[in-house]
Amino acid sequence: MTKFPMALVAVLLLAACAAPPQSPMEKHARLAAGAELVAMQCAGYAGGYDSARSLRADANRNIQTARNLGATDGVISKARQDVQTTFSTAAAFTSQQEACNAMIGSLAWHT
Repeated sequence: MTKFPMALVAVLLLAACAAPPQSPMEKHARLAAGAELVAMQCAGYAGGYDSARSLRADANRNIQTARNLGATDGVISKARQDVQTTFSTAAAFTSQQEACNAMIGSLAWHT
């Protein structure tokens, strides 16, 4: 993969994403949503069954942390929608594999 497509994916992920999280609560809600998405839509790229189970556990921990910080069902739902929109946009302009790889890398970097 050349540098241009990688830069394009990064720009798309930033452009398609909602505003950055404004609080630790929003950050944990988005991390949970990202882990859920990767576990359900990118398990093969994330390492398979065991990795999907680990991602699910990570998502549950982040949801609990977000709720402890005041997240409501609405906040968590919006985080899921924002993450799905970002992922779908990246996949539309590159491929699902590249979008999965970008999402996995982003999750690993921010957790």
